[in-house]
Amino acid sequence: MAAVLAKFQETQRLQEEQYLGFREELRSINSTLGTIVGVLKEVLNTRRDTVAQQGAPDTSLDDELPTTSAGASGQEAPPQDHHTSTPPPAEGESPHKQSLR
Repeated sequence: MAAVLAKFQETQRLQEEQYLGFREELRSINSTLGTIVGVLKEVLNTRRDTVAQQGAPDTSLDDELPTTSAGASGQEAPPQDHHTSTPPPAEGESPHKQSLR
């Protein structure tokens, strides 16, 4: 009985270590994604500023970035379907090759 309890405790300890490791990895990924979203927003704002200086409003990217990022709010952005206007792949063509068209 003592051996079973010891094995259970060891398994529990290993699972906790694994959980804490995954949690730290997720925090790192979330931070990286937050940084990427921040840079993309800066690029978008720079583009808008450039277009505004040229005298035309830039609305071409309004729907490209979510208004809240996972990194900033801790919540997932709503899924976006960017493939609604993409025709189905040609016969014998893989979907991956289609995206290169």
